[in-house]
Amino acid sequence: MRIDVNEPDAVELFWDGMREAAAAAARHQDDGLYRAIVKIGKSALAQGVELVPSSGFFLKCPVCSAQSGQRCVNAPGHPLQENRLHPERVELSARTIRGEVPLPEPLG
Repeated sequence: MRIDVNEPDAVELFWDGMREAAAAAARHQDDGLYRAIVKIGKSALAQGVELVPSSGFFLKCPVCSAQSGQRCVNAPGHPLQENRLHPERVELSARTIRGEVPLPEPLG
């Protein structure tokens, strides 16, 4: 498979793959895989790849405590309805990307 790093969707494709790997790490409860994903993400950021995990999958949910790579679960007073993530998690991700709050451990 040939990957053109200059294609318009290259960054989104990278983060899509990272989200899939994070989901696999969560599904198999594989801490080693999750640590590898964090290393790859940090290396990509250091090389100038934009941080585009707009969904918030890379952050622990402040509402239901879903881990990175896991979908949120319903919590009292915080139903998901059609969403896969709580709005608070998405907002935390946006604030983190904007640099308003630091990256949490082990990302930070």
